[in-house]
Amino acid sequence: MGSMMTSPQLQRFTAKRMASLIGFAIASFIYIGGTNIGGFGALGALASGVAGTNEVTTSNPMRNQIVQVQPPQIQMVFRDAITDIGKMGLTVVCNNESVGIALPQLGVDSKTVSVALTTPFAAGECLIDWKLADGSQGSIPFTSQIVSETTIPAADAASADTTVPAVIGEVVAQSAGAGPRVGGLLGLLRIFEYLLVAAIFGGLLTVTLAWPEGIDYGVCLRFFRITWLLAVATMYLIVAITAMRNSDNTFIGSLNPFSWFGALNDAAGLVLLLRFALVIGSFWVTFQPARVFEPATQVPAITLITVMMATFGLTRIGQHVPLFNYIFGIAHALAIGMWLGGLLLLSRTVLNAPGEADLLNAVRGFTRISVTLILVSIATGVMQVYLLDSFNIFSTGHGRLNLLKLIVVSGMVWISLMFKNFAVTRLSKESELTSKMAWRLRRAVSTELLVGILVLGLTSWMVPMHPPQARASGAGPTVPYAFREDLENDRFHVIISLTPGTTGVNAMRIELLEPTRINNFVVKLIPSEIGYAGIAINVPLKRRGAAIVMGDGSFTLPVAGVWSIEISGATTTGELIPLATTINITESAVVPTTTLAPELAPATTLAGG
Repeated sequence: MGSMMTSPQLQRFTAKRMASLIGFAIASFIYIGGTNIGGFGALGALASGVAGTNEVTTSNPMRNQIVQVQPPQIQMVFRDAITDIGKMGLTVVCNNESVGIALPQLGVDSKTVSVALTTPFAAGECLIDWKLADGSQGSIPFTSQIVSETTIPAADAASADTTVPAVIGEVVAQSAGAGPRVGGLLGLLRIFEYLLVAAIFGGLLTVTLAWPEGIDYGVCLRFFRITWLLAVATMYLIVAITAMRNSDNTFIGSLNPFSWFGALNDAAGLVLLLRFALVIGSFWVTFQPARVFEPATQVPAITLITVMMATFGLTRIGQHVPLFNYIFGIAHALAIGMWLGGLLLLSRTVLNAPGEADLLNAVRGFTRISVTLILVSIATGVMQVYLLDSFNIFSTGHGRLNLLKLIVVSGMVWISLMFKNFAVTRLSKESELTSKMAWRLRRAVSTELLVGILVLGLTSWMVPMHPPQARASGAGPTVPYAFREDLENDRFHVIISLTPGTTGVNAMRIELLEPTRINNFVVKLIPSEIGYAGIAINVPLKRRGAAIVMGDGSFTLPVAGVWSIEISGATTTGELIPLATTINITESAVVPTTTLAPELAPATTLAGG
């Protein structure tokens, strides 16, 4: 009986002890493993994922990416957290050449690894090999097409002369730079230019047609002489500032007239110089207005001032516009010039004080010819809008300004018709010009003149703008190129020429037509053949013009096949939409040579008799 009581107690005691011993043994094993062979690290790996199976989810460069721009660093984002970045192994190889790298850096999220590059990628196949402390490893293959950069030598910024680089017999005059920004000042000076030249032209013709007695008035003579002096001063400043912009010269240096001819050698510059010369030549008429009446001098005097005013109709010269644009432009300039010039003469001389019947006759005579001037101005202006903007009057800045100008001109026409109606109904009953009548007429004429000045302001604003139908024309190369393509979008227009278009030494001509100013102008040539570097050409142009890469061995195409050409640039309003094309480069059959024109080739003296 006693033995039967003790057996169950021993069995219960043994089971409890065994459970405690087994639990203690397991805990001891875990503790020993954690301290001796990194057991806790293994458990941490098990908590985040299976040991040795970590992987890259995203990277830069990405897997199988074609890299064309050198990155400053390599970046990899892992799926699981990394505990010991110091034990990470990393190698980068491009085209069997090791790429220099810094020590890997772990991001705050414990998953992003960044590695700075100390040397650039070589062109060719590349491979990034990585290995973590937990045994995870992998690789990221990609292709490097990093382009080597070539900069076209720019002209000396301190010199006002233009450079004349030569390539295969061609000479291209290249502007030294972009010049300062003086568009606002030029726009203001253009308003005075239009007004003063119109005062000379329109005032003298109004005297000829409606007020021949005016040449006997001292106030009239003083008006023409002061107007001429102001016109010459304004034109001088406009020419000097324009030359300064085109040559990167200083303002003081541009005041020298002998520096203008090199900077103003295009069509627009020559027209500006012609107008300045004609304004100076109008001294012969403005200081002796009687010459417009004398039979011996009447024709040359009127021809001189007419040609002077007609030059404003050639504003778009050098651009792709129809011939009729110049015809309508000249007619428009003459009509507006006589209209505004007559108003200035009435405001400053005829209506300056009360007078006799000749003053009334002058007002009546001008109102008669003003109707014809209004009709010609409106008709020629509408035709110019159609030729320059076509149906883009609402979709372009130039078109919208033209629309605003038409609205302002409509107001000017309304005031002019009211003035004509008043002159017909009231002045027909008067025999002399009273003080009250002169004041009322001068107020009406001054109001019409102010609206006319607003029209001139809008015209001055539109001059540097480029409507859809007026694009800058290229000068064209003087020698044949094997490849020439005209690339254009809404704001970017470039002509690319290349010769001979084979492997080896080549020459390239880069001509910028739009925009008028550009920054970061770069032309990239990228081969389709793997393992060859591309070429980036930093074009030194800041304004319209042509630049060349000389065929002196600095520009070589190493491989045949299809090459991609990408052209990029920026303006003050942002990046331009890039232009792109392709060119097929063929294998050169002979060793390429560069042939210069005889006048450009250096002289060689051979020894011997």
